[in-house]
Amino acid sequence: MVAEPLRDTGAPATAEEESGYHGGPEMTLLEHLKELRYRVMVSGLAVLIGVIVCFYFWETILGWMVAPARERVEDFRVSSFSPTDRIGIIVKIGLYGGVILASPVVIYQMMAFILPGLTPKERRILLPGIVGGAAFLLAGMAFAYWVILPASLGFLLELGSDEIENVIGIKQYVDFVTRIVFWVGVSFELPMVLALAAKLGLVRARQLLGFWRYAVVIVFIIAAVVTPTPDPVTQTFVAAPLLGLYFIGILMAWAVQPKRKQPAGPGR
Repeated sequence: MVAEPLRDTGAPATAEEESGYHGGPEMTLLEHLKELRYRVMVSGLAVLIGVIVCFYFWETILGWMVAPARERVEDFRVSSFSPTDRIGIIVKIGLYGGVILASPVVIYQMMAFILPGLTPKERRILLPGIVGGAAFLLAGMAFAYWVILPASLGFLLELGSDEIENVIGIKQYVDFVTRIVFWVGVSFELPMVLALAAKLGLVRARQLLGFWRYAVVIVFIIAAVVTPTPDPVTQTFVAAPLLGLYFIGILMAWAVQPKRKQPAGPGR
């Protein structure tokens, strides 16, 4: 047995020690490609299983999507205007639902492939960012489903004269619901984006606070793009929580931003 040479503990860490590399065997390009193929195959299998499950329960999922409208209009129904509408909706529900169901597996496979090549500092930034991003995404989708959809649908379906009968196409309705839920969920990532930018030193919390007037305008522009209708009520339902998230993002940026070093005083 050969004794390990002693290292001077006072010496600065090497680049390998900073990166977390401890002398293990490095993978070749071919081994990386094989591992990537394995991760992609597992992710694809998870998506396929999720799609099959959503195909089987498509009527139940459609019932969940129609529920926000029925909270305001009890006899609300959707109609089919084309022979291909039904099969198109089934495929859309299966694909969207399958990706959502498989997303934990896909994210895990991505992390398992990426993390070994990151430094400890990069991992400390990436892992909380992914967990926080997923949490804000789910919170945004839940907020859109339980708050924004019932309120906006109640306004839109009850607007106008009683002489106008609501005959809503199934394709148009599903597109409306998926667009609102998905894009509001993505918009809820705003605090994580601001916090990450502050952590990397790109912005400071004070700068974001001073930018609030422009943020109001940008938020309403985003709300106008996200909402598939031109009515100001739905846009306000989307813009109001985004403004709140902007200020939450400022607090998060203040908490994670690198602290500035105080200038040394005389005699120090």
